[in-house]
Amino acid sequence: MVQTATAATAAPENPTAIFDTAIALFIQSGERLLELFDKLSKPEQQANEVLKRAALVMTLTAWETFIESWLKAQICQKLTALKGSFAGDYIQKKFTESINQLNNPNSHKVRQLSLEFLQFDVTDQWQWNNFDKQMVCTQLNKYLALRGEVVHQGRSSHDPKNPHLVKRDELDKAIRFFRELVRVSVG
Repeated sequence: MVQTATAATAAPENPTAIFDTAIALFIQSGERLLELFDKLSKPEQQANEVLKRAALVMTLTAWETFIESWLKAQICQKLTALKGSFAGDYIQKKFTESINQLNNPNSHKVRQLSLEFLQFDVTDQWQWNNFDKQMVCTQLNKYLALRGEVVHQGRSSHDPKNPHLVKRDELDKAIRFFRELVRVSVG
């Protein structure tokens, strides 16, 4: 199905609600996977660490869903006055091309898109409690790199001496991290 620039950039009124819905679905599935994982015996856990990897992938998929929806909502709001004009259509087309290439929304890509299309750096808002902007950007990029390793390499070790790619406590930290990242991104 071919999308037009207008349809592709149509965004919901509340991108945070989109994230909350997505994260709820992904997190509930992830929590269910972790619940199943916890019920396994230690040897079975070793053989089924894929459940933790799947939970991490779901969490990062929720982040990707949110940031795309948020950027779309922001650009739609900015282009309201230009709707139907050559300039508005051109900007929308360029934005759609860019957002369709945002497969791995790391700090650099999100910063670049927000500067180019929104004329402000959303990453400047990325700070809370003991996290400054640089720490948030670094952690986001680490989680995305871990997801890439999980998805593309899928390394699984059945040897108890080898550490798992995804640790249970790290999943809890990741979920809290992305909830905060969304909160500060929306402002």
